[in-house]
Amino acid sequence: MLIILFALLTAHADQVAAYVGDDVILESEVMEKMYFLANDPRIREMFQEPEELREYVLDELISQRLVLIEAEQESIAVSTREINEAVEWQIEKVKEQYPSEADFFKALEKQGLTVDDLRRNYERSAKTQLTMERLIQKKFSDITISPIAVKRFYEEHKDSIAVRPGRVKLSHILLVIRPSEDALKKGFNKALDVYKLLLAGGDFSVLAEEFSDDENSKYKGGMLGKIKKGETLEEFEAAVFDLKPGVVSQPIPTRFGYHIVEVLNKGKDWVLARQILIKVGITRADTLRYQRLGERLCELVRQGVDFDSLAKEYSNAAEIDIGEFYVNQLSPPLDSIVENLQEGELSQPILTPIGYHLIYLKEKIPGKTLTFEDMREYIMKYLQDQELQKRFAKLIDELKEKVFVKKFLNLSQKE
Repeated sequence: MLIILFALLTAHADQVAAYVGDDVILESEVMEKMYFLANDPRIREMFQEPEELREYVLDELISQRLVLIEAEQESIAVSTREINEAVEWQIEKVKEQYPSEADFFKALEKQGLTVDDLRRNYERSAKTQLTMERLIQKKFSDITISPIAVKRFYEEHKDSIAVRPGRVKLSHILLVIRPSEDALKKGFNKALDVYKLLLAGGDFSVLAEEFSDDENSKYKGGMLGKIKKGETLEEFEAAVFDLKPGVVSQPIPTRFGYHIVEVLNKGKDWVLARQILIKVGITRADTLRYQRLGERLCELVRQGVDFDSLAKEYSNAAEIDIGEFYVNQLSPPLDSIVENLQEGELSQPILTPIGYHLIYLKEKIPGKTLTFEDMREYIMKYLQDQELQKRFAKLIDELKEKVFVKKFLNLSQKE
């Protein structure tokens, strides 16, 4: 709803949105800020309608203008060097969210933005933010919170803020269910027959439609489209990204079967490819075989065999350690499984779409209630921030009394 209605707002983007003293806030400035914010999922949840977001953005811009006017009267200034440093730091933080610089530029292009657009937006916000910090430091440096207030806050809220739930450190063994050797041999021989037909001059598209078991691509001549690194199975990528355009691969084994692949084009981190997939089906006997293997590994751990050694030998996962988690944040059925494990215990095999997982409880850290001493600094900072926000809001109200402020509806609201 929010994005769809942007066309209504941009129709009158050059009108005046507000006067703040002798300054003007244009609708185009409001629109630009709205566009940046609308890409944030949290903002989309907060504001369902464009006009709600516009009102929020306009109020923020008015507050910023008031701060800049007050800062000028207080002789507070920020240097160009400080602004540039803040802008470059912000852009670098955005870049870090993408796998590569190329992905960063593609994301900007997809949103219809350039780095200069980003820089201009950050320049304004950096100047305002730095100026605001200086003004706050000058006007509100006298904020103090009494030890009594800190202690009272702890006593009143400790049941909610001081309780640290129990945590667990988990590792696992992943047993990917694979077909039997006999089934693999039959699948390989079928893939090899198709591969020989291709070498003999067979048309890839025709053979894909006739033999491929990949329902998503077989009727498109086996076309997979553009594949980026990290989007598919490691063993598949390891073979495919080494192929030269126009070369047909020998059968590539993965847990799905055997892939015969032709790369049509490639870039630094992508390939355009098509495939013929010969699936090798997994039977109930295969599933039972891996279940029994999992149960045997559980028994070995109970007998004292080192878990890490077993994981290195049997696990199909690249990482053995899963990480550290709060017990109350684990989703079912993992929460109940972990709750019933003791340190050094391995769970029974858990069947998932990937295969069997065996969860190992490496360490159990009991929950506790943090003491007042543990929480003192955090509470002090929180109460200071609350008081600062209150006094800042009061300052903005006072400035609105001193400085002429007039807001205008967007013309689309009147139509």
